[in-house]
Amino acid sequence: MQKNSLVLTAIGVMEKAIEWAITIIVGTMVLNIGIAVFSRYVLNSSFSWGEELGRYLMIWAGFLGAALAMKADEHIGLTSIVDALPKALGRFVRIIARCIVLVFLIIILFTSFKHLKNLSIQRSSAMEIPMAIPYLSVTVGVFLMAIEEILHIVKAFQPRIEKP
Repeated sequence: MQKNSLVLTAIGVMEKAIEWAITIIVGTMVLNIGIAVFSRYVLNSSFSWGEELGRYLMIWAGFLGAALAMKADEHIGLTSIVDALPKALGRFVRIIARCIVLVFLIIILFTSFKHLKNLSIQRSSAMEIPMAIPYLSVTVGVFLMAIEEILHIVKAFQPRIEKP
């Protein structure tokens, strides 16, 4: 039982770190774009990397946010047919759907590792950073989504206490 609570505590810390990372990324995006607009329209001089930085930060925020959406079970889904099924069958269909999503995420995860190796030599045009840095967002985001999906699958197998 203690092992289970340790895992849940670690996952809670991970989720809080993701929330903070998204907050910092979005704050940096706002600051970056504000400075870029100011320098372009007030100072009549823009820096070449502002738009690129904003784009890469948005990608990171999107993939990290997708992991939080997976945690909250807020990704788009068509549930009207599953909701119409009897409870036991609907639960089974939901578990199967989650397993399919998990397999898809694992495929993307392993494919993204292959691409990262190739992208480490390519540089971005304005900031001259390795393109593996922006593309790492896919790997990290999909890994975090897979963790959240595994948690949903495990919870689906735990006995539920029906409320009277």
